[in-house]
Amino acid sequence: MKARTIISLLSALALPAAAHEGGHDVRGIVTSVSGQELTVNTKKGAERFVVTPQTEFVKNGSRSAARELHESDRVVVHAKKKNGQMEAIKVQFATPKKQ
Repeated sequence: MKARTIISLLSALALPAAAHEGGHDVRGIVTSVSGQELTVNTKKGAERFVVTPQTEFVKNGSRSAARELHESDRVVVHAKKKNGQMEAIKVQFATPKKQ
């Protein structure tokens, strides 16, 4: 019984790590965004990401939509390579601070 509980706990802890294996995270400024593609200017240059219906958008910590993302917004993109392209899994951004 005790061994089964320990194995279950270890399995549960391993799942998030396995889900992110091979992931690619970038931070930068949006230079273009459409329903199918997102381009972000990073310290290493422009990076393109495929946007799918499964791509999760999070604005100010709450679920959002691609239509709320605009050029010049700062983003963090969590992506994974699929079919030879980088697919955006999650895009996080915030309302720009007023100056």
